[in-house]
Amino acid sequence: MKRHFLLSTIILVILLTCNIALGEDFKIGLIDLQRCLEESKEGQKVFQLLKKKKDILQRQLDKKQKEILELKKELEKQAMMLSMDAKEDKNKAIERKARELEYFYKDLNEEMIKAQEKEKKRIFKELGRVIEEIGSKGGYGLIMEKRAGGVLYWNDSVNITEKVIRAYDQMKEESKK
Repeated sequence: MKRHFLLSTIILVILLTCNIALGEDFKIGLIDLQRCLEESKEGQKVFQLLKKKKDILQRQLDKKQKEILELKKELEKQAMMLSMDAKEDKNKAIERKARELEYFYKDLNEEMIKAQEKEKKRIFKELGRVIEEIGSKGGYGLIMEKRAGGVLYWNDSVNITEKVIRAYDQMKEESKK
C-alpha cells in the first residue's frame, strides 16, 4: 500500500514538473468508478437483475431449510414410537439434508459472486473506453480513480464522475438503437 502510494505520488510529481517546465496545461481528472457502477443506468439494471437472481436462489434455499425443519419436527413427534435404528436413520437423513443445504448455500454464494464480478468487469471495461474518450477529447493529461492509492484529497473541479456516467448512459442508449 505504501509502495503504491509512493509510486503514484512520484509519477504525479514528475508529470506535473515536466508540464510546468514546458509551460503546457496539465488537466487532471478524478473519477469514482464505484459511483459510476452504482448510478449508471446499466449498473442499476445489472443490480436489479442480480437481485432477482438472488431472490430466486434464496427461495430455493428457504425451501430446503423448511424441508429440514419438517423432518426434525416429524422425528420429534415420532421419537417415542420409533426404534433406535429408525431414529438413527432419520437423524442421518436430516444430517445428509443439512450437508446438502450447506453445499447448496456455498454453491449459490459462489455463483452470485462470480456473476457480480463478471458484470462489474464488463461494465468497468466499457467505462474504460468512455473514460479514454473523455480524456483524449477533453485534453486530460491524467485521469485517476478516487480509490486508487495516492489520492488523499480531491477538489470537485477535477471530478469527472458525472460526465462519465452521462457519457456511458448515452453510449448504452445509442448501442440499443
